[in-house]
Order: sequence, then C-alpha cells, then structure tokens
Amino acid sequence: MTRHQLGFRVRLAGQSPRAAVFGGVNPGWLVVVCMGISGGLAGLAGMFEVAGPAGRLGIDFNVGYGFTAIIVAFLGRLNPIGILLAGLLMALTYIGGELAQLQMNLPLAAIQMFQGMLLFFLLAIDVLTNFSFRFGRRAVA
Repeated sequence: MTRHQLGFRVRLAGQSPRAAVFGGVNPGWLVVVCMGISGGLAGLAGMFEVAGPAGRLGIDFNVGYGFTAIIVAFLGRLNPIGILLAGLLMALTYIGGELAQLQMNLPLAAIQMFQGMLLFFLLAIDVLTNFSFRFGRRAVA
C-alpha cells in the first residue's frame, strides 16, 4: 500500500477527502473498490474456514472473528508484518485458551476477558503516550 498508486490514493482519501478530490481522486469510487477488495478477501478467508479440516460449515462458524480482527489490526499498527505477528499472538491466546479450558476447567469467557483486557490496556497505553494530561488551572494569556 505504500508503494502503489492505489495505496497512495486510499491514504489520501482517508486523510482528507477534500484534498483527494482536489488531487483528482474520486473518493466514492475508491470506497467501492476498497469494499470490493475487502469483501473478496473476507470471502477467501471464509472459503478457507469452510474447506478446512472439517470440510463443511458447522453451526459454530461465527466465533468472534470481528472482535479478534480489531485487536490484531490495532496491535499490528496496520502494518502487514505487524499484523502477521499480532495474528500469531492472538492465535496463541486462542490455542492457549483452549488448552486452559481443558486442563484447568476455565470458562470461555475468561479467555475472552483476557483478550478484551489486552485491547483495553493497549488503548490505554496509546492514550497515555500520545496525550499529556495537565491537572490544575490553565495560565491565562
């Protein structure tokens, strides 16, 4: 996305749609293209899920992938390599969570709570590092 014209246009339209229009980019068309690409990739991921070890669509197909994707995207900082590493970390939490369920008789909510706490603390660290809080009165100019 950083070395392609389409990626530049997506970043430009995302940061300032008015500037994108001024630069000759059609943000409406770009939204449709991005939605088509992401829908195709989601369909491909669903195909791999269905064609996996079971070979069929089970009743528990929707297992919270959207929530996990939010954590992975935030943890990976929207960088492809970072997202790959964050995906591996989340896979470890799922596999470790299943193992903890079996061996320690933990409920599934405990593992989901751990993932939610991970997201919450990442957001808190982001807020605390990017913003400075001042307590007290402001100086009047």
